[in-house]
Amino acid sequence: EAGAPDDIIGWIDEPSLELSNAVMHHPAINLILATGGPGMVKAAYSSGKPAIGVGAGNTPAVIDEFADIKRAVASILMSKTFDNGVVCASEQSAVVVDAVYDAVRDRFAHHGGYILSAREADAVRKVLLTDGHLNADIVGQPAHAIAAMAGLNVPLATKVLIAEVTDIDEAEPFAHEKL
Repeated sequence: EAGAPDDIIGWIDEPSLELSNAVMHHPAINLILATGGPGMVKAAYSSGKPAIGVGAGNTPAVIDEFADIKRAVASILMSKTFDNGVVCASEQSAVVVDAVYDAVRDRFAHHGGYILSAREADAVRKVLLTDGHLNADIVGQPAHAIAAMAGLNVPLATKVLIAEVTDIDEAEPFAHEKL
């Protein structure tokens, strides 16, 4: 009905690790979005294919050139601002392709997203984690309060803080699970 190709999305009715592994290693699969716990995410990362692991408090949204940018940004902002993002299914990161990056960035900026400078992002990084784990003091806090904890002053109407990062490894605090 929406115009997508037939069979673009698939699923397993009765999941098992064996079936999931078969799907992940199928030659027609070129990207894995893995949910279902640490074991499933580890299996996806070990598959040899590009994978995005989703854990509690680490839900990504992918925005590509086929996305309805207005709807995608509005949906992410709605998800993140409901109960200040404490629902584990609310998006914690957006992966945006180059073709629409500027349009997505501008849309966020004009609808309550505060784009952090490199210096500001470094300040927020310092309050995200405590001893390598989520800093409980930031959970459920509005964006302006988290910014204040980092020593930043942002408009009170700020809905989300946005840090532009390119690394998604252990060394990047923005890549860790957050609520």
